[in-house]
Amino acid sequence: MNRDENYLDEVSRSVRSDATFSATFAGSLDALRSAGVTDALSASRVCVLATAAAFSGPAVAISEVISEPVWNDAVMTSVLALDRRSANDAGVVAEVGDADLVVLVDGAALHARSVWRGSALGDVLAVSRLLAVGSVGSVLGATMIDPRGGAPTTGMGLFDDVVLSAPAGREQTVRTQELLGSRYTLVELGARSVLTYARAWSILVSDDLVITRAGTATSL
Repeated sequence: MNRDENYLDEVSRSVRSDATFSATFAGSLDALRSAGVTDALSASRVCVLATAAAFSGPAVAISEVISEPVWNDAVMTSVLALDRRSANDAGVVAEVGDADLVVLVDGAALHARSVWRGSALGDVLAVSRLLAVGSVGSVLGATMIDPRGGAPTTGMGLFDDVVLSAPAGREQTVRTQELLGSRYTLVELGARSVLTYARAWSILVSDDLVITRAGTATSL
């Protein structure tokens, strides 16, 4: 049994069974403007959280989220939590905990995991209502996909039935499907797709959503 397969045998022990969070997963900011997504974004206080090393830089990423015309009259706040120290800062944790909706900006998923998992910030995210943009949402599952090669690795354990991933090349996708086998449903979240999770999965926009189990098309 190789390292990846051994990991899959142990992953169920990492699931946070007490988690009560709910989340919306959007492939990109553009997807938030799609019909049928409005209710998922309804909130009176929205906190934009930049942790992952956002591809455009944290400040730009926060500005892009806040400038989206989807927030109506919500009070918008933002915080940076780029390392373990800030993820355990009482002020950062309180700001995130006070929000009705926390937006996780897109960026490097492995960096987000290293900051959130086992931190005070990670604990508050586990009981928050989240909107994850892009690939960063993959971190929230018990299993996430390492974007560097497509192998499964451990996430935060807030759900365990589905593995979220950004679309990858054909060769990497096949490798991921083979490593996951029939035990997990792989959801490749395209830039135009949106789905939600609240103890059960619901698809809001499926324009470029690909769902497979053991390489065969399936549904949530």
